[in-house]
Amino acid sequence: MKQQSNTILIMGAGSIGSVVGGFLAKAGHDVTLVGRQPHMAAIHSGGLHIDGIWGEHHVTGLRTATTCEQLRGQTLDTIILSVKSYDTEQAIAEAAPLLAPDGLVISFQNGLGNVETIAGCVGPERTLGGMVIFGARVEKPGHVTVTVYANEVHIGSPTGNVDRGRVEEVAALINASGVPTLATDEIEKHIWGKMLYNCALNPLSAILNVSYGELAAESDTRNIMNNVVEEIFAVANARGTSLFWSQPEEFLKVFYDVLIPPTSAHYASMLEDLKRGGKTEIEALNGAIVKYGSEANVECPVNDVLSNIIRVMERAYGKGPNGT
Repeated sequence: MKQQSNTILIMGAGSIGSVVGGFLAKAGHDVTLVGRQPHMAAIHSGGLHIDGIWGEHHVTGLRTATTCEQLRGQTLDTIILSVKSYDTEQAIAEAAPLLAPDGLVISFQNGLGNVETIAGCVGPERTLGGMVIFGARVEKPGHVTVTVYANEVHIGSPTGNVDRGRVEEVAALINASGVPTLATDEIEKHIWGKMLYNCALNPLSAILNVSYGELAAESDTRNIMNNVVEEIFAVANARGTSLFWSQPEEFLKVFYDVLIPPTSAHYASMLEDLKRGGKTEIEALNGAIVKYGSEANVECPVNDVLSNIIRVMERAYGKGPNGT
């Protein structure tokens, strides 16, 4: 079995990507971050500062770039893609030429369709999906804070084209760096589980500007979230997609009793996306459910309404003083 290399690119080093890349570099791995210029410049000159619930760390020695063009000539064994879902196609097209013939790309992203886009570019035998359910934010360039942790990162091959041993090697490498990570043979179930969580919480938190705990505390918003979940189950069943739960009620018990409590003070990053200029991941979240539902002749009126409201907000914020 090939020993997993430790030459790693974080493509899209915002909050989550910076945390993962920083911990991997602190553990002694050769890590390159590709991200926005102010953040990359600060890390290049003064190192990366990570604080929050996983402790305080100052990481130096990270390579930084703002485009993959600056990395021409390098060969990478692992690319962790943590860009927004709407940038997946462009990002993997830029990064793919740097990937070793037997290298792996791991999607650390929200939403549906990312893994399929990556596999279409580099092949399913070089593609892993990831489910990330810890939170972080960029406080200022060069400084990120880990804000919330709900479960381990899970990674796996959606198609089974990547040997289980290699998946375990990569998971062990990330886990040993300090980011809790497990290998799984059921990554599609984990991705859909995260979809249930995100689709129920993110648009409502952004629309109402309230925390996840506040959404769970109100009967009216609970009803909306329950309907979102029920529609997703109907779509998954129509598509023949297996979930960890056979009925919506089973998931909803876990949702309210287990998943929301540790993240109750959290606000959806979708609201911050709106404030930064209007672009959100709604098309890979509730919008994807509506699209898949249409293909399977399953109506998803609640997901559709939430998607439409967020689209209107995207246009409104995009025209405002903080927009593009």
